[in-house]
Amino acid sequence: MKKSRIIALFLIMVLLLLLFTGCAKTPDRAEESEPVEGPGLDDLVETDSLVIYIMKGNETLEQRRINQFTVLYDVDVEVVRVAADEYQERVMNDLAGGSGPDILFLNDLYSLDFTKAALNGNFLDLTDILAEDPEFSKDDYLDGVFEACQVNGRQYIVPFSCMMPLEISSEESLQKLSFDWSEIETTSDYINALARMTPVATKDLGFSSMLFSKNNFYALFSSSGIQLLDYKNGDVLPDEEGLREFMEAYKAFFPYDYDEADGSSFANYDSYMLSSGTIAFFEPISIEGITSTINCMKLDSCDYVLQACPGQSGEVIKSIFGQIAINANSKNTLNAYKFVKYMLSKEAQSDPYMIYYMPISKDAIHNSIHGANALYEANGYYFNDYDNLAFSEEEANMIEAEITKGDQFVRMMPLNVFNMVQESMLPFFQDEASYETCLADLKNKLTLYLSE
Repeated sequence: MKKSRIIALFLIMVLLLLLFTGCAKTPDRAEESEPVEGPGLDDLVETDSLVIYIMKGNETLEQRRINQFTVLYDVDVEVVRVAADEYQERVMNDLAGGSGPDILFLNDLYSLDFTKAALNGNFLDLTDILAEDPEFSKDDYLDGVFEACQVNGRQYIVPFSCMMPLEISSEESLQKLSFDWSEIETTSDYINALARMTPVATKDLGFSSMLFSKNNFYALFSSSGIQLLDYKNGDVLPDEEGLREFMEAYKAFFPYDYDEADGSSFANYDSYMLSSGTIAFFEPISIEGITSTINCMKLDSCDYVLQACPGQSGEVIKSIFGQIAINANSKNTLNAYKFVKYMLSKEAQSDPYMIYYMPISKDAIHNSIHGANALYEANGYYFNDYDNLAFSEEEANMIEAEITKGDQFVRMMPLNVFNMVQESMLPFFQDEASYETCLADLKNKLTLYLSE
């Protein structure tokens, strides 16, 4: 088996959430309605410091960000290191008490309901600040990504990275499995196909699994775009039909996907697994993962298929992962805003180690694909060929079009909401209760959650 040194950036933050089930305290609900307008650019307070909380274990990434930020801006960054098992509670208790860090990396606060926190007044309203900033333009970023982070039309939350439901496959493997993307109109169609093909594929002694991991329920549900909570109208499960189609499809795939002992979702990956037919679908989580995988397959003389999986409505749904906000009680709001702009900057968006998953900058995506180096093979390993580009202009344009394809962005659901879905539906997946019984249980949980 060939080994590749060109490895996709498996930053597994989202799906490691499945390992955590603890709840954290949410700041008290604000009684007053949100402001119709927020502070402007001139209202930001200028100081010479910035406070950032770092979760122990993330020091390398966070320090890289801080180092680059301080190169661009002359700011004294005060770093507070917090143990991983104390981070959630520490940040949210400090927010509730009117203190805390100036910058909030929301992807690290996976137990916090961002919508509730915004409505509670925990985040600074950046709507007018961004609108007045001559250096900022939404047109520089993927269409719809900023709108998806708005709460009641206001920009409390700013995105900086996303996840795309892209699948890479061997064309030969798909033909052997009689799989045709043109017949897949919804997420449930795709899951039903996975369930149908798995018993067929297992007859091949070299086959391992349809996907490159176990426990894909969270990822598949996110790709579906099914709405669980309508905060604005106070409704739960507004799309019960789509929800049922998805859950019934996943139930068929459940025996092949669920592994209670395996809390992680990512398995070790090598491009040989695709070209040899060990797996049928690989979902890259970074642009480098896409370009390197395609390059390796081409070197293996393996024709590839790159396809965006449709959501339950038929549209391609992209999930926002990296999200940042400014503490509404920050005393260093100008420096905090500078850090937000840094995360949106060319320097950060073009650095594959700086953001989680895919950048949202159109230029960063374009340059990463069109500027990707070719590879060469030596002694069973792959190395960068810095003298040649990986793709022709036509092929690079095709890959870029598939990556940027998408009709809608959604924000990923809070961990505690996902836990409710998983706990309520598990008896249905395991044939221990009817769908109606499990649906009623989920409705009750979500109704109580929304009313809190």
